[in-house]
Amino acid sequence: MASMNMPSAGQPLAPVYPYNKPSQPVRLYDGPIGGLAATDVPGRVELTCSNGFSFEWEVDDCASPDFANRDEVPLTLRRSLGDMTMSGVPRNIGGGWSNGASFGNPKSPLTRVVVHWFNLPNWHGPLGLVAKTTSEEREWSGRWVHQASGWKITLDVRPDYQEIWRDLHTTNVYVMTHVMEVRRADGSPFTADEVEPALTAMHVGISFALGRWAAPMLPVGEDSDGRVVWEQWQASHCDPARRSSDGWWYDQDHKSLGDFLDLVIDAFGDPDRLAPLRFQMMYAISAMRSRDFVEPRIIMGTAGLEHIMWERLVLNGALTKQQYKHRPAHDLLREVLRDAQIPVGIDADLLPTATQYAARVKADRKIDIDGADVVTWVRNRLVHPQESQELVYRLEGLTKDAWLLARHYLVLLILNSLEYKGSYRDLTRIRGWVG
Repeated sequence: MASMNMPSAGQPLAPVYPYNKPSQPVRLYDGPIGGLAATDVPGRVELTCSNGFSFEWEVDDCASPDFANRDEVPLTLRRSLGDMTMSGVPRNIGGGWSNGASFGNPKSPLTRVVVHWFNLPNWHGPLGLVAKTTSEEREWSGRWVHQASGWKITLDVRPDYQEIWRDLHTTNVYVMTHVMEVRRADGSPFTADEVEPALTAMHVGISFALGRWAAPMLPVGEDSDGRVVWEQWQASHCDPARRSSDGWWYDQDHKSLGDFLDLVIDAFGDPDRLAPLRFQMMYAISAMRSRDFVEPRIIMGTAGLEHIMWERLVLNGALTKQQYKHRPAHDLLREVLRDAQIPVGIDADLLPTATQYAARVKADRKIDIDGADVVTWVRNRLVHPQESQELVYRLEGLTKDAWLLARHYLVLLILNSLEYKGSYRDLTRIRGWVG
């Protein structure tokens, strides 16, 4: 695939573990395994990528079947880098599964970490890449480079992305789509413990931007001589690959994502901010999805809103606990939204059923209501058994509008807490072009 006028194409990053095909496993190890018999037996360890992630191991039939009667077995992988031990659970005499393992010392000095991303969309930077084989030379636009909080991040899309993604959105599959390298921007050494908050920030932050979980996995740390001194096999939360995004970020807007990641990586580097911000983003990811039942999405979205309301009003000293508990939820939400300069009005074109509901309330009770009223009223009748849930369904589409408002408010409040100033896709809009 030739590219016209591509500037200074470079060699793509090589994944430590080869790119897999959709739903196919990633081979992590193939060789002698100790701990199952008096002598080593040939076997394999793979990361399965169908219906979620799982670490699976298998051995050839020359192994003694005695290990299958044990609850847990230590698997010693005779790798060229040195023996590595992982705990395995036998399923039968042919093998079993594992929760993964960490190898090496997380405090060893590293020069770089290579990370394998799964189920990212066709997010590729403007920098050129070129790969040569014996039969062809392939050149494509696929590298994104960014610096944030002292880290230099390089992300390369796999060269055959278009082919493997073509039908990916029609099935619930998982595939390695990108490889990422993380270094210190000044070239200084670091440890796995030091880079971990940045990797967590990218996992949660990018998933929050997409509105679904994508996963950076299988990090491999190298020292200044290029030797692997630390590695982690651990399954991360990841949703099936989808072509379209439910999130607030347009996946070709590199500047906005860079601006956002600057803020998220910096925030996750602060232990006091990491935990609450991660919870809020997790709630938002669940609330943004356009699949499954709408009621759980409303409940998750409003749980995230309550988390932020408590943080901003009680933890920051604006209200006491008693004052907070004695004020209605719609009043608290409205105060937080207005403090963040987020409009609470109901757009009749985007939220027609919520507009119709507001008109009925005005006619019956002679009061004006806004988006904060709609979100909290619907939420209360879904979660409190003593309330009449039937009222929520008298207007078809009211739950959908409440969901759209809840996710819109939650995402904007999170972005506001980070002081993000970049582009945003309106989450009350579910049709039409990205704006």
